[in-house]
Amino acid sequence: MPTCEICGRNIVSKAYLIRMGRAEYIACKACAERHGKIVRVIELGRSVKKTTVKKYIPRSTTEVEVVEDYAERVRRAREELGYTRELLARLIGERESTIRRIENGTFTPPLDLARRLEKVLKIKLIEEVNEEPLEGNRGRLELTLGDIVNFKEE
Repeated sequence: MPTCEICGRNIVSKAYLIRMGRAEYIACKACAERHGKIVRVIELGRSVKKTTVKKYIPRSTTEVEVVEDYAERVRRAREELGYTRELLARLIGERESTIRRIENGTFTPPLDLARRLEKVLKIKLIEEVNEEPLEGNRGRLELTLGDIVNFKEE
C-alpha cells in the first residue's frame, strides 16, 4: 500500500502525482489539493485478499560517537605515557598536525582514528548513544516531506 510522501498517510483508493516547484510527489487527496498541481491520478487496484498489518513498534537505536572531552583525554594519556606528538602520530599512522588539532579540540577524530587512539593510548574515546525515535514519525522508520517542512498558509 503506497503512502503519501507529504504527510505519510496510507493511500487507499486513489493516489495523486503532484508537482511542487520542480519536484513530483505521490500524495493523498488532501495533500494533493492543498500543496501542489495535480499531474496525474493513479487508480489503485482493489485487493481481494485480506492481509493483516502488524504495527511496527520502533526501538531505540544504538549508535556510537566520540566523547565530548576527547581532546583532554588524548593529551593527558599521551603525556602520561611519555609520548611526543610526533611519536603518537607515527604509532597511529597520522600526521603530527592531526594530533595537535585533536588535542586542541579543533578536529574531532572520525571513529576509525578514535579506535586507533584508544588502542595505542589505552583510553576510552567512543561511547554508545541511545537515540529515541522521532515523535512526528507515527511509528515508521522513513521520514516524509511533511515531517521536515513547514508549509506556509496562502
